[in-house]
Amino acid sequence: MDGPTPIDLAAVAPFGIGRVMVRPSLLEIECEGETTAVSPRVMQVLVALAEAAGRTVTRDELSVRCWRGRIVGEDALNRIIAKLRALAVGPGRQAFEIATVKGVGYRLVGAGTEAPAAAGPVVPAGPARRRAWRWIGGAAVGAAVAGGLWIGFAREGPRGGGAAPLVPAAADMETRGLSAVFEGTPERTADGIGYLRQATAMSPRQAPIWGSLAMAHVLSLADTPVAGRAAVIARIREAAGRGLALDPREGRSLAAIVSLAPSFGQWGAKDRLLTDALKRAPPGTAPLIFQRVLFLTAVGRTGEALALVEQLNAVSPLIPWIQAARINLLAAAGRPDEAERVAAWAGTVWPRNRLIWFTRFDLAAFGGRPAAALAIAAAGGPDQTSPRELALAVATARAVQSRNPAEIEAVLGTYRALARDDQGHAERGVRAAVALGRPDEALALAAMLYGSAVPRRTHAASFPLIGFEAATERNTALLFVPPGNALSAEAGFWSLVDRIGLAAYWRRSGAPDVCRQRRNPVCDGAAPVRSGAAVTAEAR
Repeated sequence: MDGPTPIDLAAVAPFGIGRVMVRPSLLEIECEGETTAVSPRVMQVLVALAEAAGRTVTRDELSVRCWRGRIVGEDALNRIIAKLRALAVGPGRQAFEIATVKGVGYRLVGAGTEAPAAAGPVVPAGPARRRAWRWIGGAAVGAAVAGGLWIGFAREGPRGGGAAPLVPAAADMETRGLSAVFEGTPERTADGIGYLRQATAMSPRQAPIWGSLAMAHVLSLADTPVAGRAAVIARIREAAGRGLALDPREGRSLAAIVSLAPSFGQWGAKDRLLTDALKRAPPGTAPLIFQRVLFLTAVGRTGEALALVEQLNAVSPLIPWIQAARINLLAAAGRPDEAERVAAWAGTVWPRNRLIWFTRFDLAAFGGRPAAALAIAAAGGPDQTSPRELALAVATARAVQSRNPAEIEAVLGTYRALARDDQGHAERGVRAAVALGRPDEALALAAMLYGSAVPRRTHAASFPLIGFEAATERNTALLFVPPGNALSAEAGFWSLVDRIGLAAYWRRSGAPDVCRQRRNPVCDGAAPVRSGAAVTAEAR
């Protein structure tokens, strides 16, 4: 072997560490008749240490073998090692320990450690020997149930049709994978993908599980560095292709493929692709309906989008991006009190979720309540957000509150500088400039965003964006929800939407909601506005 290779848990046979039996393909460790579930990342690190047979494993080697060469932060690795040490003294009954070799890495110390070998067939542990999955409780159960409704299997009837039966252990893995993914953090999304990969290895002829894996990869795009996105997109296409080969109507596989197709500048093509997928998939396939919500918002049909997102909310309320879209669309519909109630509730459920935090903060800061936004910030910032970004959000709210020209110019100057390097900052700059009473600046930033190759950095987005490809896509939804929808009063707005092809799309398919408030030659040439009921009926 020329160098360390990534660990494929499905290919690693069970092995022992003293009196502990480790089953990598099932993500289980057993000691004295008691079985405990672990996450894929924890299991990969344990396998890497066990395969080293007492040798010190460097951090770089762990990065290659367990994170496929991605840069791993000190905190992330320390958390995994801490979990392994907790296993060693708890379920492992002190049969092994993880020793730190300062400045180098880690080594496994245990009595009678067997070197892991290649796996044979996967044999799930018997139910009498398996500990209940105690970590799936409380909010995690809610996420798993909501995830099931979101992913769509609750609506599809028997899973797999004439395919091979669903292995019970694979169902366990899928449930664990969904609950992890719907926690919404990069680490838990990666864990969820690991669980779902194990599920596909156990039941490879179950199309819905391949669809779940494809959608989990789609959700991971938001946390994938630019250089790694092509590989993730290839995995999405591979998993969705497997699902559709088994069942051409498999809804989440269709949703995964649709999510990768660009909307910006190709509005008609994306509309047709979505309509066709919704006709093929089982009725009520939530990921496809949400893709429709995103598209309708991006083309200014916010009323239709709100009707659909309320349908999703009725069956999957515990999905943060559904609630974020709902808050923005309620505000766009002129229902700010309802938007604020939903935002307050979402803040109690996901107080540190980045998308929910910024949606709440922006609703207050840009909706005439900057003091409330500052109170949100004072209670603590969101996860996955740099101190500089949080400081800029606070400075924006203070400038909205004070209306001090010097503060306004300082904030807008910062956004102008950052917008050249990041779509997320450009998007926030457009919204901030409108709220600060500078529509000219907002339109200039929008022209930069839509007219040049501004990259999208990891974590920069604070809008619901699923499946956007950095090289092709731009977020136009911000033009049609507050405060950006106020730009429709400016002549520059209409020339902007003409340049990016939206005006031509409206002439063929129907006028946006802003045409109801402000007449314009663009609106006069658009087709009649379709009702939300017609869109839903057409999709079916």
